[in-house]
Amino acid sequence: MTNQDQINAIKNIWQAILFRMNERRITPSDLADRTGYRRELIERGIKGEIIPVTLDFLRDCVTVFGLTSGRAKYYEDTAEILSIGECVSLIKPPPAMSPKQGNFWEYND
Repeated sequence: MTNQDQINAIKNIWQAILFRMNERRITPSDLADRTGYRRELIERGIKGEIIPVTLDFLRDCVTVFGLTSGRAKYYEDTAEILSIGECVSLIKPPPAMSPKQGNFWEYND
C-alpha cells in the first residue's frame, strides 16, 4: 500500500466516523468522552487532517454508534475481537440504493 493509499484510507475512515456521528447526533466532545480519544484529534480527523486511528478507538466507535448487538451472549459477539477491516466495514455508511433499483412497493406494469 502506497503512502497515498494509506492517506486515502485514513481520510475515508474519518469520513465514515463523521457520517455515523451525524447520523447518531454525537458531537466530537461526546465521542471523546465515550471513547477516551482526544476531542482535538477527533475534530482534526473529521476536518480531513491525516490523524491515524487506533484499533481500540475504532472498536469503541463501533460500540458507541451501536453497530454491535447489545445482547451479545458470547465474547465473540462483542466489538472486542473485531479487526480494523471489520470495524471500518461496520462504521462505513450503507451503500446507497441505485436510481434504477426502484422502490420495493412500486409495481411495474
